Amino acid sequence: METAPVGEVSPRADLVAALLWMVFGAAIAIGAWRMDRLAHLHINKYEIPGLVPGLLGAAIFLLGCLLALRAVRAGALGTAGPAGPRPGSGRMLLVAAVMLAYPLLLVGRGLPFWLVTALFVAGFIFFFDRQRQSALGRTAGRQALLAAAFGVATSAVVSLVFQQVFYVRLP
Repeated sequence: METAPVGEVSPRADLVAALLWMVFGAAIAIGAWRMDRLAHLHINKYEIPGLVPGLLGAAIFLLGCLLALRAVRAGALGTAGPAGPRPGSGRMLLVAAVMLAYPLLLVGRGLPFWLVTALFVAGFIFFFDRQRQSALGRTAGRQALLAAAFGVATSAVVSLVFQQVFYVRLP
């Protein structure tokens, strides 16, 4: 049985990822479909809660289907998967844990949304992009400044868009 060359993702790994994306997209789409339509408030059908998340969930599901199809065509059902965990899987789990910590543990705990978001984005960029930034010759101080700038900019844009465009009150 043939395995993927070093640095390439095997068709079997693509198939597993596709199935996970399909489940994730379907869960979002189903959750959005089950949201209250606010019909008693005579809400325009294009402004109902859950419309955008539902479309995004459906798109994620569809892209997962396309990835699965590509993986099957590449021989995912006939190739051997990796013998053990892939290099970098620990880092991926750390990223997933940090990404879940943001909405579950940080947002809505007394600090303003804009501040938590700015700190989270800055910290995430500083920690997870350090190796690349060091390879570019940037000092830790410059890395921290860049991360802070991106954190503040991201927080400002997200806060303004949610409050001024979507009229969402942020914690």
